[in-house]
Amino acid sequence: MSSLDVETVAQDGQALFRSQRARFNGTEITTPLKALNPSKFRADTRFDERVSDFNEIYKKITSDKIESQQKNPDEHDKFCRLMENLWKKHHSGSGLSVCIMQFLSEKPDPFPRNKEIEFLTDVSHSFSDIVPMPVMGAKINGSNFGRYMECLNACYNTIEELNNKPIMGILPTMSRELYPKLLEFYLEKQIFAFCFDFAGGTPNILKLRPILRHLNSKKILEKSLIYGTNARPGHALKNTDVIPAKDFIAYGFGLDILGENHIPPAMSRGFREKMKQAVDKQRPNKKRLFIKSDYGYYKTGAKEEIAVRYPDHTRIRLEDIFEGPSRWQSLFNMEQQSLETDSLRGRLNSLDGGETIMKYIEGKEQIKREIGHLRRGRKSI
Repeated sequence: MSSLDVETVAQDGQALFRSQRARFNGTEITTPLKALNPSKFRADTRFDERVSDFNEIYKKITSDKIESQQKNPDEHDKFCRLMENLWKKHHSGSGLSVCIMQFLSEKPDPFPRNKEIEFLTDVSHSFSDIVPMPVMGAKINGSNFGRYMECLNACYNTIEELNNKPIMGILPTMSRELYPKLLEFYLEKQIFAFCFDFAGGTPNILKLRPILRHLNSKKILEKSLIYGTNARPGHALKNTDVIPAKDFIAYGFGLDILGENHIPPAMSRGFREKMKQAVDKQRPNKKRLFIKSDYGYYKTGAKEEIAVRYPDHTRIRLEDIFEGPSRWQSLFNMEQQSLETDSLRGRLNSLDGGETIMKYIEGKEQIKREIGHLRRGRKSI
């Protein structure tokens, strides 16, 4: 395993916003960063030049699909081509990637067997600069935690059989009492990069606090890299034109890199199909746009409000947002959130002593109710 050298270069005096410098395999990144979803990229994708070139490849795969890959060379070749194409889709032609594999079992045992572990870790290693452990589709609890740890140990050993990259430990959403045991496992393996799987939930300090507190007690919080995936902004009321970007402010809870959400809202297949049909009839309401001037997600049906707030720094036309396919909305959100992390990075690295960027954050109208949570997060750690 290659070493991951992380150091804190700046931190806020009143919240948990921070800037980390991570070095590995001759590469250096500085956080906060926003990871992009290359599955949304096309040949005509253009971003502002300040957008980060850090990709999150997220692939869900079932046990039956893995079995098919192992038995059918044509299926395996097709899958390899798909992954190669995703891996090459850096918007500027070069950059870094993490490839997160989510395992979905179609058998009584919800955890992967040895052959499945080999497949999952081989794919992740092949398309990652920092290799994440697999995400399990099963909910982790006290009854299956021992089995989960056995599976993680097998994943680690398989990756290490032929490895020259740092490893990223997965932190699933689970009981608070289990996190110290999981973190100790990773620390014993000299793993200091962690990916918290919000599992389609909304970030808050209570979810991240047990992890931060444990790392702080071991005096390695400032040497750790904390990634987040599958975060949602919160419940969107049908008649609400704008909701707060509660996913994005996870940086103020100690997150270094925020990925994309790949988990659809929980609903039955029949209800989801009805929703899809309704959305197709009213395309403008399908997505919400992140407006960095006030940290709100605006329903695309609120055209006048969006037009007034539409940023100058974007390579995506407003006409494409309203008239083109929905992927333009996803691309816009990725671009704007990446640009805002660039702004946060600059502000953090210009702080002097105990200065804070909270005055800047307090100016974001849509998340004013979250300011107290951000301040309490710093005090609690």
